[in-house]
Amino acid sequence: MHNSATDISMPVAKAATAIAAAVTAKADVADQVVQSATAGASYATWSAINAIPWGTIASILAGLYTALLMGEWFWKKFWRPMLERLGWIKPKKRYVYTASEWAELRPGADE
Repeated sequence: MHNSATDISMPVAKAATAIAAAVTAKADVADQVVQSATAGASYATWSAINAIPWGTIASILAGLYTALLMGEWFWKKFWRPMLERLGWIKPKKRYVYTASEWAELRPGADE
């Protein structure tokens, strides 16, 4: 049975993008793209844009993205279920009902 409160949406896509971001940052692709984009620019423009550590920025962003994905996983798999069991937060509303629950929700069910 699937539980939408604990299911991670699009796990393969999220894992693939996190790996791609890390590989791209490690390979200094951002620095190479900036250098090729500023090849025909004036010296002042070239030096101003290439002075920014684009590879470091890409690495930081890849790390933050990976941390957010890990945070989502821990929230949905561990922290939220634990806090729901402790009664500190309300459980997410279910949208899948059994036949008897559906009958109780219909008007005139008690007649």
